[in-house]
Amino acid sequence: MAALAYRKLMPSWGVEVDHDLSRPLTDDIAGALIELFSEHHLLLFRRQKFAEEQQVAFARLFGPISHRSPAMKTKDTVLVSNVAPGGVLGDGELLFHSDNTFFQHPLKAIGLYAMAIPSIGGDTLFSNACEVYESLADDVKARLRDLASVQAFDYAGDYNKRPTPEAMPADVQMARHPLLWTDPASGRTALFLSEHTTLRLEGVADRNEEDALIALLRRQIADPRFCYRHKWAVDDFAFWDNVCLQHARETFDRSQARTLRRTPVLDPDGDRRFPQSLDLTRQAA
Repeated sequence: MAALAYRKLMPSWGVEVDHDLSRPLTDDIAGALIELFSEHHLLLFRRQKFAEEQQVAFARLFGPISHRSPAMKTKDTVLVSNVAPGGVLGDGELLFHSDNTFFQHPLKAIGLYAMAIPSIGGDTLFSNACEVYESLADDVKARLRDLASVQAFDYAGDYNKRPTPEAMPADVQMARHPLLWTDPASGRTALFLSEHTTLRLEGVADRNEEDALIALLRRQIADPRFCYRHKWAVDDFAFWDNVCLQHARETFDRSQARTLRRTPVLDPDGDRRFPQSLDLTRQAA
C-alpha cells in the first residue's frame, strides 16, 4: 500500500495529508486514504485544484453519494453558500451536530471543498464524539447507557432550534437512535446526539431532567479539549467521519462570500453499523 505523508491536527485524530487529489486515484492511494480515514476520522488536504467530478470520485471511495436532501435529488454535490444560486445553509452559525441523524442510517462522511472564504469568521469546528463520551463521569455514562433519542428535522424550520412535537409536520422525517453508539470496527463508543434535531430522549420522563441532560452533553461536545478548529483557505478540502465527529460553524460577515462544495456520503454498511436504529417516519405520517 502506498505511504502518504501527513501531519496530525490533534494528538489522536485528524490529519493533514500531502497529496494532490487532481491526480488519478490508484488502488494503492485509495487504500491508503481509506486506512487514514478509518484511523483518524478527519482528512484535510490543502491547495487542491480539483473539479467537481474528481471530488465526487474521491467521495465514492467511501460509499455512494447521498441524494436524500431536497437540494441533492438530481445532483452529486451542492454548494453551501450565501451567494451562489441554489446555495444551501449559507448564512450564520450552526451548532454542533452530525448530519442526517433523522434517518435510520446517518451519513457516513461529508466532504467540503472551499471555493470562496470570508476574511474573518466562518470557521468549522469538529468535536470528537468518542473522546466526549470517554470524558463523561461514570454516573453520567450509566444514566445514558439505556437511553435513546428521537431525531426529527423540518427542512423549512430553524436549523439551530430544538424541535418540538407541536411544531413538526405530520410527515416529518424521524428516526430513533441509541444515545450511545459503538463503532463495530474499533469498539469505541461515541455520544450520538444532535441537539437541534432531538425531539425527545426516550427513557427520561421528566422534561426538566431531559433539558438538563441535553444541556450538559451540549457543553461537553463544545468543550475545546475535544475540538479542532479549521480556519478555511480557498482550495482546502476537508473530509470527515459524520458519526465519530460532530461539526459546527461560526458566524461570519454576510456581506462577504462564503461558498464550499459539499459531497455527502451514504453508509453502505448502515444495517450492520446501526442495528438498533429505527425509521419512525411512517409512524409519524
